[in-house]
Amino acid sequence: MMTGPLTGVRVLDLSQFLSGPRAGQILSMQGADVLKIESPIGDTMRLIMTMTGSQRTMHTLHQGKRGMVLDLGKPGSGDLLLKLAAKADVLIENFAPNVMEKLGLGYERFAAVNSRLIYASIRGFGRSGPLADRTAFDLIAQATGGTMFASHAVDRPPGVFFGDLCAGAYAAIGILSALHERERTGRGKLIDISMQDVIYFHNFWAFSDRATLPDHEQISGLLGGSMENLLSDPDNPMPFWNSYKASDGYVVVVALTDKQWRALMDVIERPDMKADPRFASFVDRIRNAKDGIGAVTEWTAARTVDEVIAALSARQIPCGLVQDYQQLMVDPQLEARGMLACASHPKSGDVDVPGFPIKYVGDPDPKIEAGPEMGEHTAEALRDWLGLDDAEVAALRKARVVI
Repeated sequence: MMTGPLTGVRVLDLSQFLSGPRAGQILSMQGADVLKIESPIGDTMRLIMTMTGSQRTMHTLHQGKRGMVLDLGKPGSGDLLLKLAAKADVLIENFAPNVMEKLGLGYERFAAVNSRLIYASIRGFGRSGPLADRTAFDLIAQATGGTMFASHAVDRPPGVFFGDLCAGAYAAIGILSALHERERTGRGKLIDISMQDVIYFHNFWAFSDRATLPDHEQISGLLGGSMENLLSDPDNPMPFWNSYKASDGYVVVVALTDKQWRALMDVIERPDMKADPRFASFVDRIRNAKDGIGAVTEWTAARTVDEVIAALSARQIPCGLVQDYQQLMVDPQLEARGMLACASHPKSGDVDVPGFPIKYVGDPDPKIEAGPEMGEHTAEALRDWLGLDDAEVAALRKARVVI
């Protein structure tokens, strides 16, 4: 287990796939004792990773957790889970609607044995509303939350699992807030996370479009189009917010302010454009975007990405290399920030895993640990959490309640 500001907090992680495990990961990497509970056949994500030979991926979402196998189909298993919950501060689950209730393990059962328990439930559409009974995955959350439309990618799945991973992060935020409130009230609560809610909450242009509905006609007259497409329309890019092709890759460039735009014109050796009325203001640059794009494109195409970034950075023009996975693996900034971490595991050996993105200034970075194998800590956790002795653990194993 890792150490950190959450040392001493106990978490039951019943979740699978990505959303719930991400919530548990955030808590574990800050020192919480997170007990990942799997069925005898394993977390569904573990099964997928095993079938594809990608088992080491499991370590990237479960750093520092302990692993236990519990068969909720066996008599007595529910009682054992309730005993664990009585000792827990937090429980995380992201099962399909009514799965826990059918097992006789709904929130009310847990609250009855531990009124201080914080129960975090992550579902595709949450626990209320007309779609509450529907099962959903990341793809569905991103579709119904509008980000596929906003990304101009309605015809293909997104390349990043924001629906899952962001929902997990918001579950962790809710858990931390509830832990703080519990210090005052002494009581836990049920946290209801909807993946669609989270995606919509991240979809800035969607709620901006709703807020500016009375002004749509005025905005369109000023800009010649809608505000929500201004920076992301692939058919109409903006010269001050764009990805440009260099001779050996792509560089993104941002020159939103007048000062940045004038500096950019100096760098690309087009001082004439600083006095050109077509580019005099932000709105003018929108209306004459193609001409601006052409000037910058001509300059970047004749240079390498390193040359482009060096020249722009010297004038403090925001820019960055468009990196692929191989480049990310050796990125010096990520390395310096401890994000390209490595953990050791007795079975898997050294495993490359992500570091934790929240830094506590003045504190050393926590030691990065690997994730658990299935049932790796079953006996250890039962001893630590419930005080069971070897004979009691052996009896549970004989009954196949735990493995």
